[in-house]
Amino acid sequence: MNINFTPEVLAMIVGMLLTLIFAYFPKLRVLYGGLQSETKSLIMLGLLLITALVITLLAYTKVITTSEPVTWWLFARVMFAALVANQPTYNILPQAADVTQAKLDRLTK
Repeated sequence: MNINFTPEVLAMIVGMLLTLIFAYFPKLRVLYGGLQSETKSLIMLGLLLITALVITLLAYTKVITTSEPVTWWLFARVMFAALVANQPTYNILPQAADVTQAKLDRLTK
């Protein structure tokens, strides 16, 4: 079985990995979980944007081979792929008890 690691596939993998990192690294998950929802969204969007930029630049410099030229449309598809992989992964992961406590602490302050 052959798997083509296209820019979109790489973006989906990184999008899922980002969610897993923020959900399971102990100190990071508590720090991130205690933030306001808007702040968490901006952080994740920023990281996904950086991911899309890096993957697009890697394709542009031919580190990642693509069957088409690198355009803004490729960047948009890579960004969309990262978002599509990131959000469902976040929604299905269970929330750790320490994250729930960090959210409660934030609300009571």
